[in-house]
This record gives sequence, C-alpha cells and structure tokens, in this order.
Amino acid sequence: MILAGYTVLALLYGAQLFVYRASRGEPPRLGEALLTGACVWYAWAVLTPFVLAVTRRIRATGKPWFVQLPMHLVPGVGFAVLALGLFAVLREWLVVEASGGWAGAWSYFLFIASKTTDFDLLVYFSLVGLEAAVAYARRMREEAVRASQLEAQLAQAQLQLLRSQLQPHFLFNTLHAISTLMHRDVDSADRMVGQLSELLRASLERDGRHEVPLSEELELLAPYLDIERTRFSDRLQVEVSVAEEARDGLVPSLLLQPLVENAIRHGIAPRRGPGKVWVRIRRDGARLALEVEDDGVGPPAGRTELEEGIGLGATRARLERLHGVEQSVTWKARVPSGFLLSLSMPYRRTRS
Repeated sequence: MILAGYTVLALLYGAQLFVYRASRGEPPRLGEALLTGACVWYAWAVLTPFVLAVTRRIRATGKPWFVQLPMHLVPGVGFAVLALGLFAVLREWLVVEASGGWAGAWSYFLFIASKTTDFDLLVYFSLVGLEAAVAYARRMREEAVRASQLEAQLAQAQLQLLRSQLQPHFLFNTLHAISTLMHRDVDSADRMVGQLSELLRASLERDGRHEVPLSEELELLAPYLDIERTRFSDRLQVEVSVAEEARDGLVPSLLLQPLVENAIRHGIAPRRGPGKVWVRIRRDGARLALEVEDDGVGPPAGRTELEEGIGLGATRARLERLHGVEQSVTWKARVPSGFLLSLSMPYRRTRS
C-alpha cells in the first residue's frame, strides 16, 4: 500500500513536470518527466520504513505531543537531506542524458538542498502525522473491541449474580428461614424480607459501568451478608475490614459479592460447626489489595491448581481486560483449613 501511494505521487509529479516544461516551450519528454517523479518519491519510499521506526521510538517515550514534536526536528532534517541525496544520485544515473558522474550529483544535490529542503522536511512530518493517525485508529479499534468484551463479561457477571440470588436453593432457604422466624421472631422475619428485597433491588438497578467505587460494592454486599447471617445463624461470622482511603478506589462492578458467596457456599456451608469469613481491603501505595479468607473446608488435600468456576474465572478475565499484567489473582489453602483468595490491582480513584 505504501509503494502504491508513492507510485501515485510519482505519476502526479511526472505529469506536472511534463505540463510545466511544455508550457515553457521546452521539448516534451514524458518518459524523462515520469522517471524524475519516480526518483523523487521512490527515494522517500526507501526511507519510509526507517522514518516509521524513528516515529514509533519517539512515541514510545510516552512524552506529551508538544515535547515529542521538537524531538523530530533533528531526524527530520536528516531524513530530508538523505532523500535529496538519493534523488540527486538516482537522477544523475537514470535521468540526465549527459551524466556528470558523482561531481554532477553533488552539484545538483547542493542546488536542490538550497531550494526544497523545507518541502522534504514537510514530507517527513507528513509521514509522522500519518503514522500517528494510523496508530490512533488502531488504538481506537482495540479500545472498541475491549469495551465490547467488557460489556459481554459484565452482562455475564450480572446474569450470574442474579441467577445465584434467584436460584431455587437460595430463595428456598431464605424463604424457609423467613417462614420459621415468622412464628418466633416477627421483627427478624420482617427485617429479612426487607434485606432480600434490598438485595434484589440493588442487583437489578446496576447500570452498565465497568468500574464502580468500592463503597458501592460494599453497599451491595451488606444486605447479602445480613441474609446469610440470618440463614446460618450462629454458624457464620463475617468480619469486613476496609481501609477508609480504599473506599473511593475503583473496582470492577459486581466483583465482591460473588467472591464472598463462593467462600460461604464452598467453604462454610459444607463445614460442620461454625465458620468465619474475613473480607480485608486496603490501599497499598498505588495498588488496591483485596482478600477474601475463610476457615471452611478448603480445597482438597494436595490440590495445587484450582478449578475456577464461572464467577472466579469471569473475575480474573475482567481484571485482565481492565488492567492487563498490572493485576493479579492468587489463592492458597489456609492452615489448618480454609481458603485465601487475594486480588491486587492498580489503585484508581473515582472522579469527584
């Protein structure tokens, strides 16, 4: 495509040169005019890969554009001189009928360098601008694909959350607990109905944001924990410890509740006797650290790899999409029993 573009420019240049010479009454030599156009623009075609390499290297510095622009001045002048030199040599050996050899090429180079260096410098910056436009378009396309994938993963997380809350087992146990309480503690039963209503309302009202402040995730977690505490009664203790400076940090939407639900369902529920879940969230410098730990049954003995369910697998995928290699999801078996899940991601504060 680059060669085709330069071929078009070479043909236009040759046609213009042919018309210009004819208007001045000079002998019309179309072949020579086209060959001159080819020498001008194919010299730039040879240099273009090197120009693009320099442009990408300067862009990789990550400096603002008004800093990067002056950084192009020296290589720009260098490539303009190289292009003029290549054109002078090619013209001398391919176009001029009575060649003057290297001396003739040098003389012609000095002549065109004093006349058209600014034009060739403009060609260099045009290539810089074209490369930046292509890179921007590619980045926008990748962002669109990434946003589309995040939308799909968020929808999956919402569906999974609703399914987990609406599943017959969850609803049956919750409604059974309410029915039992109605005969001995009407106030508690009424409170549990309100908690179930609040949990479903909060889940359904979630908008399409990929990231939300941690404080919003905690608001969704609270009614869920109230219901589970009532259901499990003395069998479940939950300790939530959140550093104040971490509450405005952004986390993926619907992140926390499914992780705590996993700890209760797979750790505490199968355990005989009471169990405890710890939720710890803190800001560690430029990072946000989340831990969900339980003293439940833990993974089977000897298990070194975890079979991630939909919830944990989707959480890992969404963190990878949002933060790339700057995030981590790790787990380990707790001694003497239980499970510890640790998440780490860059701390980004929500805009006030």
